[in-house]
Amino acid sequence: MAYKVNLISGDLLKEKVLTYFFSGIPEKNFQEQCDLFADRVLPDLIRPEAVTEMDRLRQEGFELVIVSASAENWIRKFAKRMSLELIATKLQVKNGVITGKIQGKNCKGGQKVICIQERWDLGSFDEIYVYGDSSADKPMMALATRSFYQPFRKA
Repeated sequence: MAYKVNLISGDLLKEKVLTYFFSGIPEKNFQEQCDLFADRVLPDLIRPEAVTEMDRLRQEGFELVIVSASAENWIRKFAKRMSLELIATKLQVKNGVITGKIQGKNCKGGQKVICIQERWDLGSFDEIYVYGDSSADKPMMALATRSFYQPFRKA
């Protein structure tokens, strides 16, 4: 409710939720559960058309990257299995235990642009395709030579 009336930011709300659910969990146990999620749940969430598009782009020589506000732990194994680079929100770990806090900044909105520009010289690419599925992806989409908003969403 505090978020809805602008008393707290989305980032603070996210940290509060992450802290409530994950604070105190050993990182090793957390990652094991995230890997199970990547094996059992994520494949059913990825639309077949998106996988087909990734395969096509890979064959054309594109470098493929997932840029996500989700905790990188949740999608790390999936990204590796699909041979995708990964930029995502990092969770803070202290003494081998998840704190629930975000390490650095939440990789959302304009922060996605910053993370991308820190990693790549975009001027060295002839083409940059960006696929976004939320309004928070629009700043990132502005980096593209071709952008696609919700291209795999079913009507």
